[in-house]
Amino acid sequence: MFSLPSVPLPKKVKAICGADAAYRGRLVASAAALSVNGTVTKSYCYRGRFTIPYVSGLFYIHEGPFVVAAIEGLRSRPQLVCFDAHGGAHPRSAGLATVAGMVLGIPSVGIAKSLLVGRVEKADGSGLENIVYGGRVVGFVTGRGRERRYWSPGYSVTTRSLKRIISVYREACMNCLAEAHRLAEGSVSQVLS
Repeated sequence: MFSLPSVPLPKKVKAICGADAAYRGRLVASAAALSVNGTVTKSYCYRGRFTIPYVSGLFYIHEGPFVVAAIEGLRSRPQLVCFDAHGGAHPRSAGLATVAGMVLGIPSVGIAKSLLVGRVEKADGSGLENIVYGGRVVGFVTGRGRERRYWSPGYSVTTRSLKRIISVYREACMNCLAEAHRLAEGSVSQVLS
């Protein structure tokens, strides 16, 4: 058995990155948007073609190298990366957000639009609903309707620190992800037109 060194999350996170990808057929465009103190200051898009088909539960192998390349293209090191993917709320307890964060050596979280595993339980005192899988809390749910998001810890983030991230940095995380999504969609559409 081996263990990976963890990277501490700073008490005050100033640089947050959102990463997402868009694709049409085998063409993929990934984007990273860096927010410093709540304002997006840098972005980078990376384009490529899928060579490995998607396999359920192994999303990182399919999309991960592209989003990692986009983050590396920023040439600035964020303190936290938010992925439009799952982290610990995953059948293998390590989704794209966990693996990509580990590859980058940067604390990470997954913020997904749908529930992959487990069930959602009523909110505790924090007002967050819990994602429970295998008898333990593996993440939290925020929002309602189209704004509903499933947050789970990625690399070097615990469920306890995830609660703090949601409480303090939720808006910055969501803004970075929205910008990364917009850039990725625009980039893949531009190539096809």
